[in-house]
Amino acid sequence: PMPGGRPFAERAGIVFIGSFRHPPNADAVLWYAREVLPLVRARLPGVVTTIVGAEPPASVRALDCRELAVVGHVEDIDPVFTAARVSIAPLRYGAGVKGKVNLAMSYGVPVVATSVAVEGMHLADGVDVLVADHPQAFADALARAYSDEATWEKLSRAGVDNVRRHFSRETAKRALAETLGLDLPR
Repeated sequence: PMPGGRPFAERAGIVFIGSFRHPPNADAVLWYAREVLPLVRARLPGVVTTIVGAEPPASVRALDCRELAVVGHVEDIDPVFTAARVSIAPLRYGAGVKGKVNLAMSYGVPVVATSVAVEGMHLADGVDVLVADHPQAFADALARAYSDEATWEKLSRAGVDNVRRHFSRETAKRALAETLGLDLPR
């Protein structure tokens, strides 16, 4: 069983999460809506992509439609990630460890991302995450993660393991202790 609880068959929808105070997130959603979503509609008819994040600009709010729900800020992201089947990180620029990717993975939600979104995150394409940088490839990867239960299960498990291995509090503590030359109890 996944940390997020629900199995593949009981999950539905695609989710994007990210604060719109960070400009790469608005760009990512606009690119997804304009370039990828039309291709996704054909592959996954009726599947809704939910856009979650504080302060969506007018350009993002204007995208709200049947297949793209712009919900803005939510108090509790738990219900979002326990219900979603797949998470997307279609970033085209921006640096640093992407919290949105780790967050989804910690819930056992597979991630389809651009290479920018997974830079420096110890993730292997096809193992921990599906990576695609062009609209058609992104739509194909999304359809695969969404529809193929075996792929979903594999990505779900690998994502949880990856977060545990590289980004858990224990891992951070060990790395810090090593850097500072401290001995930690095993």
